[in-house]
Amino acid sequence: MAVGALVTAPSSAAEQHRIPGSASALPAAGPEPESASGPAPRSDRQYPSVVLPGRTTEPARLAAAKPRHDVDGDGLSDMIVMEYDQSTGVYLSSISAWSDYTIYKTDPEASFKDLLPVGDVGGTAKPELLTLSFDGVLTLYEAGLKSTSAPLWSGGGWQKYNRLVATGDITGDHHPDLLARDHAGDLWLHPGTGAVSKPFNSRVKVGSGWGIYDQIVGASDVDGDGLGDVLTRTLTGELWFHKGAGSATAPLKVRVKVGTGWNTYNVISGPDDVDGDGLSDLVARNRDGLQYFYKSIGGGKFAAPTYYGSGWERNKFMVGAGTTQLYGKAQNLMTQTNNTLAKYYALANGDYLSPPTNAGTETPGSRNTYATGLNSHNHASYVQNIGSDLYIRGQKVSTTWNYTLMVGPGDLTGDGKGDLLSRDSAGVLWLHPGDGALYTKLGTRIKVSSGWNAYNALVGAGDYSGDGRPDLLARDTSGRLFLYKGTGTSTAPFAAPEQVATGWNVYDMLVVPGDIDGDSKGDVLARLPNGVMYLYTSTGNAGTATFAARVKFGTGWNIYKNMI
Repeated sequence: MAVGALVTAPSSAAEQHRIPGSASALPAAGPEPESASGPAPRSDRQYPSVVLPGRTTEPARLAAAKPRHDVDGDGLSDMIVMEYDQSTGVYLSSISAWSDYTIYKTDPEASFKDLLPVGDVGGTAKPELLTLSFDGVLTLYEAGLKSTSAPLWSGGGWQKYNRLVATGDITGDHHPDLLARDHAGDLWLHPGTGAVSKPFNSRVKVGSGWGIYDQIVGASDVDGDGLGDVLTRTLTGELWFHKGAGSATAPLKVRVKVGTGWNTYNVISGPDDVDGDGLSDLVARNRDGLQYFYKSIGGGKFAAPTYYGSGWERNKFMVGAGTTQLYGKAQNLMTQTNNTLAKYYALANGDYLSPPTNAGTETPGSRNTYATGLNSHNHASYVQNIGSDLYIRGQKVSTTWNYTLMVGPGDLTGDGKGDLLSRDSAGVLWLHPGDGALYTKLGTRIKVSSGWNAYNALVGAGDYSGDGRPDLLARDTSGRLFLYKGTGTSTAPFAAPEQVATGWNVYDMLVVPGDIDGDSKGDVLARLPNGVMYLYTSTGNAGTATFAARVKFGTGWNIYKNMI
């Protein structure tokens, strides 16, 4: 059913529990709104539960590849996860316990777009870890027991890809390799060199048409032959096995379908060999935050799932995940009647972390947005327009800001740095390139086009089309919703509009939390004047199938006068 057809009809969704906290539940408002830009201080540390499968009594296969991320040296890979607040933790298989994990960085609040368990790059018998920054910098570290070393190597320009995959050795030279998919769906191989000073050689194109997959999992050695393997999932839930071929020109063999129904999970991860039989396994998280273990039985096939633990909705991803899930916004700010800002963290199960935290005070009469990924902290930045002054994270960056509306969907120019859009009183839309600095400076504005006064709402936080680029949503006065797909070019940042829904004029507010259901695609919340809120999740499909049918998110959300 088309999205628009559901808007005026009674919802058949079950009543949900998402009811916002009252204004009195929050601490007194602080004097500055800058705290809206940073993660909340952690007074607790709640990691998910893990129910490990029993270790096999079968001997491990002699040819099987070594684990990629064994930081405690027991022969099994360990799990590193990133939580909702971007802190990182490790589950050590040798003691079956969690601990905090520190990744070296010069800015304590900087975060990462992805973590890749690359394996032993330098031949030292110790694993290395790759991090991908918000602006496309890939950095290699040696992974210690509870922290990494200082950087061993770093290189930029990786924002040209929408997916990086650590595969293990797929070329047959015993060096870990990388696969990378670009926005056109082409697949590229970056062969490993065996040297940490230059871990990967120049890329070689090894495939096309890989845009049909919404998850690409570097599964390591699934069949025990010593070569890395890859698993992919389509939007319809088909799971495909791509066996490592041991060739630098054709590193993967022809795909084989090994399962259906895998779209019940919002993320699939490759944790290497979990049960010690020499075959790499899978874990998969469903939309309630429950994780399941899939034991490899050879040939790219897996046994029936077994329960692996709960509480995984608090994690953005774990190393080896098939999606890149952080693109710069996973929170919302809600303005109460007393101008106190309530900050809600988006989890990975279609819900917010509750209760909200105090995030300062909104200046009465200001126009504000919560812009996506403007800096290396890789979360939203609070942007205020007071009169003709513009403030980003509390710092004045312009005294001639005379626009009626602004929105920050993410990186629109393709340089890995978040940008701002503004609309003037004549209906002209302007692009203001960001420089990626913590206190962002905006470059010379670029005219996008005119006629944007036809829309009464412009919102965006991430990717709605499934190609990895940030997009823009626009609602016109008749209630039609249009998708403007990002192109990654500054001179023409959007493709032609595509109508994706009708009937959205019943909503008085559209809210973009980024990804709130953990599948790496942006989602939308829409509020009725009576305070009932609905969730529309992105599907990766096009046209009126861009968003799934709405589900009731909760009631009572009209306690907030503004939601960004």
